[in-house]
Amino acid sequence: MHSSIRLFQVRLLVSAISAAAMTGVHAAEPHTDGVVEEIIVTSSLQQSRAETALPVNVLSGEALREKAASTLGETLKELVGVNSASFGSGVGSPIIRGQSGNRVQVLQGGVSNIDASAGSPDHANAVEAALAERIEVVRGPATLLYGNGAIGGVVNVIDNRVPATMPDGVRGLVETRHSSVSDQQISVMKLEGGSGQIAWHLDGTYRDSNDTRIKGFSINPDTLDLDDPEELEELLASKGFIDNSSTRSDTVTGGLSWLFADGYLGMSVSRSDNNYGLPAAAHHHHEDEHGEEDHDHEEDHEDDHADEGGIRIAMKQDRYDFEGRKALSGFFAELNGKFSMVDYEHAEVEGNGEIGTVYANEGYEGRFTVSQAPRGSLMGVSGVQFGSKEFSATGEEAYIAKTDIGSFALFTVQSLEAGDMTYELGLRGERQSLDQGGSCDTSDSTVSSSASALWRMQEDTNLLLAVAHSQRAPTVEERFSNINTATCRPPASDFDLIAHAATQRYEIGKPDADKEHATNIELGLRRHTGAVTGELNFFYNNIADYLYLRDSGALVDDVEVAYVTQDDAVFHGVEAEVSFPLFSYDEATTQMTVFGDYVRARLDGDGDVPRIPAMRVGAEISHTHNDWLYKLRATRVAKQTKVAMNESETDGYTLLSASVDYHATVFGEEMTVFAQGSNLLDEEIRNHVSVLKDVAPEAGRNLVLGLRLEF
Repeated sequence: MHSSIRLFQVRLLVSAISAAAMTGVHAAEPHTDGVVEEIIVTSSLQQSRAETALPVNVLSGEALREKAASTLGETLKELVGVNSASFGSGVGSPIIRGQSGNRVQVLQGGVSNIDASAGSPDHANAVEAALAERIEVVRGPATLLYGNGAIGGVVNVIDNRVPATMPDGVRGLVETRHSSVSDQQISVMKLEGGSGQIAWHLDGTYRDSNDTRIKGFSINPDTLDLDDPEELEELLASKGFIDNSSTRSDTVTGGLSWLFADGYLGMSVSRSDNNYGLPAAAHHHHEDEHGEEDHDHEEDHEDDHADEGGIRIAMKQDRYDFEGRKALSGFFAELNGKFSMVDYEHAEVEGNGEIGTVYANEGYEGRFTVSQAPRGSLMGVSGVQFGSKEFSATGEEAYIAKTDIGSFALFTVQSLEAGDMTYELGLRGERQSLDQGGSCDTSDSTVSSSASALWRMQEDTNLLLAVAHSQRAPTVEERFSNINTATCRPPASDFDLIAHAATQRYEIGKPDADKEHATNIELGLRRHTGAVTGELNFFYNNIADYLYLRDSGALVDDVEVAYVTQDDAVFHGVEAEVSFPLFSYDEATTQMTVFGDYVRARLDGDGDVPRIPAMRVGAEISHTHNDWLYKLRATRVAKQTKVAMNESETDGYTLLSASVDYHATVFGEEMTVFAQGSNLLDEEIRNHVSVLKDVAPEAGRNLVLGLRLEF
């Protein structure tokens, strides 16, 4: 099967290049810097970037296709304020302003993805960035409108799987690319069309890669006793590559819509399969840790984990989406609705082929909003959001009992314009219940509110100030990891704990955890049109009863014991990006972008928050000439010395990347041939936000070659 797909990819590439060479290729339209007022879909009021009081980044069109990678975090990591929490090459979750996991809401077309990615750093997002039409990253106070788990930010992946408009004829995209660092082959297909009142959408991806090559050793030598022959042998065996980091995935989606005069109604069906390895060094265990004199249950405990090396994740997700829009008359102008059902499952398959744990998340989520007809300068949107899912982790290594999770929320956002000022007020109330059928059952009510003001200083420049108070209820993982449902306490003996094999930790929850209370203040300056554009954002986030996983430093069977802990925390930082032309002549333009971001996060009583991104600064030069586009980007990442207790520091590094695109017209359709190089200095990079930074560094020097046809 794999060989036939690869043969098709090679034939496609050869045929397209041959056609270009033999048919008198015409140059495509030159690259332009024309400004398009993008409507922010994630904004409840559907405003343009110039109008909304949201700190927001948008990736769309050619910029998105250039950055699209195998994971969502990898796709977004060059945006200011956004990092990727890698866990080997198969996982990369977005981190926004130092916040990750349950505090970053990943949406698929405005509705939660309903997978298990937020619960653990080794769980991949089920969304496919390569198929997205656009990706919006919203930071700051307004994110509270999408759930009590959105304190850090919202990532909304919009892929047109349910068509909302009628395409102009049949259109599509075919892309293939090859990556040298892991021999990764990616194929992407998208096709859309319609007839009469029916519009349809088809897409698919296929991805296959080998182990990732690196500079130096995958295991950090500083973490080993090199006088120990076994540890020295382990280090030498990790030279040049990350063991068990290969991946294979495919996604297929089909959608259909009925379009009528004042709206549409449609649905889509999607199936995703993903198989990826977790770096084998992360699961190293020493046998006979306690000797013959240990208790019997200690020996059993060792046996349970003896074969965990080389764990692979076998993930699948079936998703059904329904959505529609209907124009109304009277007080409300429009009704929008989205409803999604998801059946998600992933198994942790051990090196001997046995399945250690199976995670499942099956449920639904709906979101319905009504837009008010403008009354003078007042406009607003109100809505309801509800969901129900059953989360379970089964098997001998299951450390969380099956839990029914229910939620219901009401929200509204109102906007008022007064001269050069726009004011927004938002309010959300939510009820969440966690039901395990034991003494630990709990429910929480949260109330969040926000207020913002946007001052249009000039036609192309605005200043925004936003303040929000948000509450977040603890999640099932934070409450119930390694907690007995009958006693609502951890096991009496440490040797009865169950390890999370993927993260190589005994994670112990906090069943009596309090709600988080976050006060967020944001000040931003943006220039969105003209020769010079950019943004400057300052943020301050004070989170009372901040929940985090703290490594204790204690080991049981050579496995770290980590506790879900609460402490007050303060996050503050700055993001800046500005683009300006260097020179322009004839049909050539050269532009420079300089950027940087910094976040500092401290706990009130115990030092620094763990796994906070280091400061970044950099610059990018882009040059366009007719049908050519060249880019050179350099990023300096500082050494991270502000670390939590029992957390190691990481060295700084310089990341150099370059790309070149050639656009041409073949048979009247657009073709792009591209080459991209990353980590060109072949630096040894240990990503501080990665749980596996000491056993799985980032990829070494990489070259990507690809071809894209759009018609």
